[in-house]
Amino acid sequence: MDSSADKGQELPVKKPHNYRGTTTRNLRAREVGRFNDLDPDQPMTVWSVDSGDDIPISCRIPLLEVPAQLPLSLTISLDDLSDPWATIPTVDRILRWAEAVSYDMSGVDLVMGRSLMKKLCQTPYNRKDPWKAKIYRYRNTICMESDDERFNDDNSSFANWGKVFEDVMKTGGRRTPGYRCEDVDVRMPRLVSLGPLKILTNSRISCQLSENRVDKPESYVELKTVGVITTEKNEMSFKRYKCRNIWAHCALLGIETVYIGYRTRDGELQKIQRFSMEDLEREGEQWWSSEVMLSFLTKLLTWVKSETAEGVTYSLTYDGQSYFSPVRLIPEEHEDLVQIVRSMFP
Repeated sequence: MDSSADKGQELPVKKPHNYRGTTTRNLRAREVGRFNDLDPDQPMTVWSVDSGDDIPISCRIPLLEVPAQLPLSLTISLDDLSDPWATIPTVDRILRWAEAVSYDMSGVDLVMGRSLMKKLCQTPYNRKDPWKAKIYRYRNTICMESDDERFNDDNSSFANWGKVFEDVMKTGGRRTPGYRCEDVDVRMPRLVSLGPLKILTNSRISCQLSENRVDKPESYVELKTVGVITTEKNEMSFKRYKCRNIWAHCALLGIETVYIGYRTRDGELQKIQRFSMEDLEREGEQWWSSEVMLSFLTKLLTWVKSETAEGVTYSLTYDGQSYFSPVRLIPEEHEDLVQIVRSMFP
C-alpha cells in the first residue's frame, strides 16, 4: 500500500513571520440571531435578526455590574454548575438554530465553534500543542467539529471559577454560595467574514455595558479570569500566552471589550481590569501578532475548502510531534457528524 495515500493532503506549518496579509481590517463579525436553550430535550427559544421581531426576554443579555468591593470568593459547589449541553457538539447547536429560523445557508462556507477557531488560529505559536477535528462537506458548506476531548473538558476549578465570575459581574457581587445569577444560557450565532470566507459560528455573550446602547455590537463584553500576577515570570506569561488566548477568544467574533478578573489559587477574586482588543495586542506585541493568527487561519480554512469534496467526511489533524509537523487532511468516516447535519438539512 502506498504510505503517502494514508497521509492524505498536507499543509506545512511555517514560522509565524511567514503569515501575513490578513489583518483585523479583513475581519468582520455580525450577529445573525440568538437562542436560549437550557434543556437540550426541549425546543429552544430562538430569534433571528432578519425576523424583524423583538428579542425574546429569555434571549436578552444581562447588563454589566462591576462589584464595588473586593476581594470576593469564587468558590462554589461544582454540582451547582453542571451544563446539560457539555457533551452536545457545537455544530449541532448552531444547525438547530439555523433550522429553527430557516437561516439561508447558501452563502456560508464553514460552520464551526468558537473554541475550535481559537485553537486553530494559534497553531503557529503553539507548535507542540496537537489538535484534531472532523469535517463533513454538505451542499458546499463545510461543517467542522472538534474531535479533541480537551475542548469539552469544562469541569476544572478554573473553568467553574470563571462561571462564578460571570455571575459576580452581572450582580455587582451580590451573591451567596450556590447562587446562580439567572436561568439563561444566551448564545449568539454570528457570521464571521474572514478574508474571502464566511463562517457561521456561535458564542456565549456574558453581558453588555450598561453605559452604551443595549443590544449593539460595541456593548458586548467578554469576562475571563487569570491568576494574580506576583512575579516578572507571571507578567511575561500573561502577556505572551493569556493575552493572545483571550484576544483569539474575543476578536474573532467581533467582541471589543473584555473584563479580566485576577484570582488567587484558592479562588479569591482580588482585582478586575478592563481591556480592549487593542490593549491586549499592545501587551503582547513582543511575542505575538494578530496578523499572524488571522493569516494562518485564513490559509488553513481556504486550503480545507479547496481540498474537500461534497458528501465526504475527513479528519483534520495536527500532531505537534515536531516543529515541522504539518496539518493533515485525511478522508475518514465520521457518521456522527453526518447524522447531525443530515437530520437538520436532509
